This record gives sequence, structure tokens and C-alpha cells, in this order.
Amino acid sequence: MLGQLAEQRANWVKEHHFTIQGPVNIQELCRAFARERLVRVENFLSFSDLELLQSEAMSNLPRMVFSYIPTHKKGHTLSYENIQRHARNCVGLYHSDELREWVSSIAGIPVFPTPDGDQSSLSLLCYREAGDHINWHYDHNFYRGRHFTVLLSLANESPHGGVSKSKLMRKTSKGEESIDTSANVLVLFEGAKVLHRASPTDEGDLRIMLSMTFCTDSRISPLKEIARRVKDTAFFGLRALWD
Repeated sequence: MLGQLAEQRANWVKEHHFTIQGPVNIQELCRAFARERLVRVENFLSFSDLELLQSEAMSNLPRMVFSYIPTHKKGHTLSYENIQRHARNCVGLYHSDELREWVSSIAGIPVFPTPDGDQSSLSLLCYREAGDHINWHYDHNFYRGRHFTVLLSLANESPHGGVSKSKLMRKTSKGEESIDTSANVLVLFEGAKVLHRASPTDEGDLRIMLSMTFCTDSRISPLKEIARRVKDTAFFGLRALWD
């Protein structure tokens, strides 16, 4: 099944070329990433590209899986498998040379999409009910190489206007820091080195993030593969154990 989806996505990647509008001063971003292990970029995609992804995300809201772990997380998620079935433009961006080369340039090392069997490789994260959140955590790296997380904000709105109450937060030596994730903001970070969370939403808020992961070496030991599947059950249910 995963092989068949992989064959189909090669055509999806060719169907549409995404326009990255990020800042031209790549060297400054590289220095910031080397120092902070995190960078934030506004207006990352063209408006038409963003609209394509937003439309796919909204049409897939009914397919998202609800997950709740007391004191840790609450929200809805669409897995990599289902994105490949129902959101081909999201797949096209993740597997595009444009994005991979951009992430590689900022990280200072060649990166590649994480394996098809990893349901967190590409996912939609949705915070749409009061109290949706994910608590402080690192993105555990199960692979031999370095592991990077890319979050592209597709929607972030409050029913009263402005952005939702849910904030991307990180902890530094100076304390807690809030990172603005308005629509079309991209955040690239090395999750194993950045302690972060999404603070709770208010009633009527909507925050949708396209989450993409890249690594420098996707080899994984059998024990870590089992641990990775167990971790995925928190987001995608028990099916992640055998997918």
C-alpha cells in the first residue's frame, strides 16, 4: 500500500511547483539556526500556494483523528497515509525539491523526508476545540542522523478576530518565549534540542499546522522502530503499531 502511494506521489510533485517567498538573506537565517536551533519565516509561500493547502486542510477536517492524553495533549490529527490519499498538494510540498533544498540550506546539511512508514513524517495538526494543546516536549529523534521539524501555519484565527489563543512556545535559558504562528508562517527547528509546546485554545479558535519532518540519515534500529510506532499511537491511534 505504501509503495503504491509512493509511486503516485511522484506525479503529484510534478503537477505543481511551489513558490517559496522566504527572506533572501539565507546566511542570516543559517547563523540564527546554528545559534538557536530554530528560525521563523513570515509569508513563506505565495498566496495561491497557501490557498491550495488551506483548502485541502479544511476539506480533511472530518477525517482527522481525535487524541487525548491527560496532562499531555488534546487535539485532532491527519496521518501521513491519509494525507497521501486526500491531500496531494500537501504531499507535493513535502516532497518538493524546493522545500528540501531550502531546509538543507538553513540546516547547513543535506536533509531528506523521513520514511513512509512514519505517520509523523507529514501530518496535519488541528487545534479546534477549547483546551486543545500539547504540553512541553522534545521531538524525539529515532533515526541515526539529525532530525528536523517544519511547521507551516495554514490557519490561526479567533472568532473575535486576530489569531487564536494557542501559541507555539519554547523554553530557553532566558525563560519561556512565544513564537507567532500566524497563517503562512513557517517555523523550522531541531526538535530534539528545542523544548516546546502548543498552549491551549479558547472556544471557537482554529489553528491548523502542516507538520513535516526531515532527517540526514533515516536508518533506524529495530528497537527504536518499535518505540517510534508506540509514540505514533498518541497521535494516530493503535493502527500506527502495524502500519
